[in-house]
Amino acid sequence: MKKILGTTVALAVLAILFISSAQAVIKIETATVQGGVAFIKGNGAVKGAAITWEGFSVTTANKTNGGFSFFSILPDDCTGELKDTAETKQVAVLLCTPAPTGGVLKTGQTNDFGVTGSDGDLEKGTARSYASNADGTITDNSTGLVWEKLTNPGDGSIHDFNNFYNWADAFVKIVALNTVPCFAGHCDWRLPNVNELQTLTDWGRVNPAIDPVFNNSVDSFTQSSNYWSSTTYRNDSFSAWLVDFLDGQVFPGNPGINGFYVRAVRGGS
Repeated sequence: MKKILGTTVALAVLAILFISSAQAVIKIETATVQGGVAFIKGNGAVKGAAITWEGFSVTTANKTNGGFSFFSILPDDCTGELKDTAETKQVAVLLCTPAPTGGVLKTGQTNDFGVTGSDGDLEKGTARSYASNADGTITDNSTGLVWEKLTNPGDGSIHDFNNFYNWADAFVKIVALNTVPCFAGHCDWRLPNVNELQTLTDWGRVNPAIDPVFNNSVDSFTQSSNYWSSTTYRNDSFSAWLVDFLDGQVFPGNPGINGFYVRAVRGGS
């Protein structure tokens, strides 16, 4: 009887240890950019275990609660792999801009209309990739540009996608975005040049001709209309280039008379 009782107690202890181990899950408290590197803080790692980040040993988990913190390299795609001896976790780093993947973007056209060698047949270029961020921005992972989200109609904010601007007022909006504390914590917002604005055009779509992340009820909204660029029209110093997101057309408009829409950008080389 004593042997059975001892065995039962031993199994119970093992069960408790197993349950405790199973419940020990890494929890990230902070994952952000500080001083140009990643700062990661968390708990719930295996107590006393070596912690690795992107394949490099960075610290050892606290023997009491599995806590850890460290500074380390910033991943190019802003998502790092964190490991202890029992778990692997993908950690997104806030305030991080992914390194551009480079290359000319795919147009988005997939219909070849039966023509061999057409754009829709070959689909050449770098694939589009976007990340919708919680701070009111959208990151283009292919170009490295970070775009302002535009919000629900009638919310009264500077980001309302119904807001209409002449060219001068577009720059007034940019000044407001760069006024401390600055939109999304960054003070380097600007009006995109015409090439940057054109990178958003998805030539496989129409009305609006833009990736769905820029036009849905969750992330952002886009007018099927004209958006200002910061690029002036060489043949007429009183005009500036516009991109029409109805179908992707590009043409000049009169900055002093016409009122159109604005989506701010930051980043780029």
